[in-house]
Amino acid sequence: MNNLFKGAALFIGGAIAGAAAALLLTPKTGEEVRKEIADLAQDVKKSAQDYCEQMKKELTDKVAELKAPKEAKPQPESKKASKKNTEA
Repeated sequence: MNNLFKGAALFIGGAIAGAAAALLLTPKTGEEVRKEIADLAQDVKKSAQDYCEQMKKELTDKVAELKAPKEAKPQPESKKASKKNTEA
Protein backbone atom coordinates (compact mmCIF):
# COMPACT_ATOMS: atom_id res chain seq x y z
CA MET A 1 0.00 0.00 0.00
CA ASN A 2 2.89 2.32 0.81
CA ASN A 3 4.29 1.94 -2.73
CA LEU A 4 0.88 2.90 -4.11
CA PHE A 5 0.95 6.21 -2.24
CA LYS A 6 4.54 6.92 -3.33
CA GLY A 7 3.69 6.16 -6.93
CA ALA A 8 0.60 8.36 -6.85
CA ALA A 9 2.53 11.21 -5.23
CA LEU A 10 5.30 10.97 -7.82
CA PHE A 11 2.78 10.90 -10.66
CA ILE A 12 0.89 13.92 -9.37
CA GLY A 13 4.13 15.79 -8.69
CA GLY A 14 5.41 15.05 -12.19
CA ALA A 15 2.14 16.13 -13.75
CA ILE A 16 2.24 19.42 -11.83
CA ALA A 17 5.88 20.09 -12.76
CA GLY A 18 5.28 19.27 -16.42
CA ALA A 19 2.15 21.40 -16.64
CA ALA A 20 3.82 24.31 -14.86
CA ALA A 21 6.83 24.14 -17.19
CA ALA A 22 4.57 24.06 -20.24
CA LEU A 23 2.60 27.05 -19.00
CA LEU A 24 5.67 29.09 -18.15
CA LEU A 25 7.41 28.40 -21.46
CA THR A 26 4.51 29.34 -23.72
CA PRO A 27 4.32 32.82 -25.25
CA LYS A 28 1.27 34.11 -23.37
CA THR A 29 0.53 37.17 -21.31
CA GLY A 30 1.00 37.07 -17.56
CA GLU A 31 -2.74 37.24 -16.98
CA GLU A 32 -3.38 34.23 -19.22
CA VAL A 33 -0.64 32.23 -17.54
CA ARG A 34 -1.92 33.08 -14.05
CA LYS A 35 -5.44 32.02 -15.03
CA GLU A 36 -4.20 28.72 -16.47
CA ILE A 37 -2.09 28.06 -13.36
CA ALA A 38 -5.11 28.77 -11.14
CA ASP A 39 -7.25 26.43 -13.26
CA LEU A 40 -4.55 23.76 -13.10
CA ALA A 41 -4.30 24.15 -9.32
CA GLN A 42 -8.07 23.65 -9.02
CA ASP A 43 -7.89 20.53 -11.19
CA VAL A 44 -5.03 19.11 -9.12
CA LYS A 45 -6.88 19.89 -5.90
CA LYS A 46 -10.00 18.13 -7.18
CA SER A 47 -7.97 15.11 -8.33
CA ALA A 48 -6.22 14.87 -4.96
CA GLN A 49 -9.53 15.10 -3.10
CA ASP A 50 -11.06 12.40 -5.30
CA TYR A 51 -8.03 10.16 -4.76
CA CYS A 52 -8.15 10.69 -0.99
CA GLU A 53 -11.87 9.87 -0.90
CA GLN A 54 -11.26 6.70 -2.91
CA MET A 55 -8.43 5.62 -0.58
CA LYS A 56 -10.56 6.46 2.48
CA LYS A 57 -13.40 4.29 1.15
CA GLU A 58 -11.06 1.40 0.34
CA LEU A 59 -9.40 1.59 3.76
CA THR A 60 -12.76 1.80 5.54
CA ASP A 61 -13.98 -1.24 3.63
CA LYS A 62 -10.79 -3.15 4.46
CA VAL A 63 -11.01 -2.26 8.17
CA ALA A 64 -14.65 -3.40 8.24
CA GLU A 65 -13.67 -6.63 6.49
CA LEU A 66 -10.92 -7.29 9.03
CA LYS A 67 -13.18 -6.50 11.99
CA ALA A 68 -16.04 -8.68 10.75
CA PRO A 69 -16.29 -12.02 12.52
CA LYS A 70 -14.99 -14.85 10.43
CA GLU A 71 -17.47 -17.47 9.33
CA ALA A 72 -17.25 -20.58 11.44
CA LYS A 73 -15.22 -23.14 9.57
CA PRO A 74 -16.01 -26.79 10.24
CA GLN A 75 -13.37 -28.17 12.58
CA PRO A 76 -11.80 -31.41 11.45
CA GLU A 77 -12.39 -34.28 13.81
CA SER A 78 -9.45 -35.08 16.01
CA LYS A 79 -7.49 -38.23 15.24
CA LYS A 80 -8.52 -39.71 18.57
CA ALA A 81 -12.19 -39.30 17.76
CA SER A 82 -11.63 -40.91 14.38
CA LYS A 83 -9.86 -43.89 15.92
CA LYS A 84 -12.61 -44.39 18.50
CA ASN A 85 -15.24 -44.40 15.77
CA THR A 86 -13.37 -47.00 13.73
CA GLU A 87 -12.71 -49.24 16.76
CA ALA A 88 -16.35 -49.34 17.83
